[in-house]
Amino acid sequence: MSERTIVLKFGGSVLRSRDDLPIVAGEIERFLGLGHRVVAVVSAFEGTTDALAEEARAIQEEPEDSAFAYLLATGEFTSAALLSLTLSARGVRSPVLGPHVIGLRTKGSGADSNPASVDAWTLTRALDASRAVVVPGFVGVGPAREHTLLGRGGSDLSALFIASQLGARCRLVKDVAGLYERDPAATGPRPGRYRTLGWGEALGLDGRIVQHKAVRFAQRERLAFEVGAIGRDDVTTVAEHAKSYYTGDREVACA
Repeated sequence: MSERTIVLKFGGSVLRSRDDLPIVAGEIERFLGLGHRVVAVVSAFEGTTDALAEEARAIQEEPEDSAFAYLLATGEFTSAALLSLTLSARGVRSPVLGPHVIGLRTKGSGADSNPASVDAWTLTRALDASRAVVVPGFVGVGPAREHTLLGRGGSDLSALFIASQLGARCRLVKDVAGLYERDPAATGPRPGRYRTLGWGEALGLDGRIVQHKAVRFAQRERLAFEVGAIGRDDVTTVAEHAKSYYTGDREVACA
């Protein structure tokens, strides 16, 4: 894969509703304009997964695995399809490639499986044809070709796994400008924002920002990734790095 391929993951914090589709599409166009090919991995709209899970549990207290995974997957399929349509309306061809199309196979079944393989050739050919594709995150294909899920926040893992198989750069696009020492929205002194951070240190942070399962995968694979906000490139890079902070325009290294 070209080093100019990037996997961009958009979660529910930035893809909250249909109103955010043009903003996300604009970010994809920004990277296309910089000469990248883009794999856009998307989560369901904010709150959708919880609402679907509540519907299932209103019928069955402990929902059957395959039906539950199929139901929850509809959230990702919906946001992926709507993003593709938004891009198409803006003149950007970006086919939706679901887990069966790209062969994103998982180990195990149910709602907390692990990615095992993906058809990198199919993804590469699709990028050759259109330069941008949209992939529903969180969802895989189990041993019986049933839908499976990658755990809560699993779109992060989808993006990192696909990037690892393509040899591509990966950025997890969030509603914050990177990773912080603690929640920047909480009361108290403003926390430091990391410029660089090791995988182990990232695991010590709140798992609601980046799925810990995904970070552990990146650590095992020695895979660097970025965390940042739409329209900004002053990201946090998570890899085998010494911890350093942004302080204004100055980087401060820490022991």
